[in-house]
Amino acid sequence: MIKLLPSSNTIESTAVDGEIGRYMNITQDRRIKPRVNCDYPAIVEGFDDVGNKYHENAKLDNLSASGLYMKANRKIETGSKLTVTILLTLELVDINTPKLATNGIVVRIEPQIDGTCGVAMKFNNYKFL
Repeated sequence: MIKLLPSSNTIESTAVDGEIGRYMNITQDRRIKPRVNCDYPAIVEGFDDVGNKYHENAKLDNLSASGLYMKANRKIETGSKLTVTILLTLELVDINTPKLATNGIVVRIEPQIDGTCGVAMKFNNYKFL
């Protein structure tokens, strides 16, 4: 039996395995679009906090129809407008590598132990190149 607990995002699930009854709590995933885990290289363009334009490499962690999550080599502020070009290959990149050009708004950042910055971006628009 599965039911959504009132006033929360928790689902209560009861599973019976032979004579043993088990309870588990599962946090509901509130994403509208499913995410695909990937390891694609990306190029990030934006402006730093003093207005200087930057153009740097990053690495995608996951992608959906509404946004992406990547690891960038610099701290990027929530609310920043970015252009991200995703190289849709795990092979050597060449002129014919399919690309996805995106732009959007940073909705969440997660500083990483290794000095990179996890960046969640919601797309304003995108197109295949």
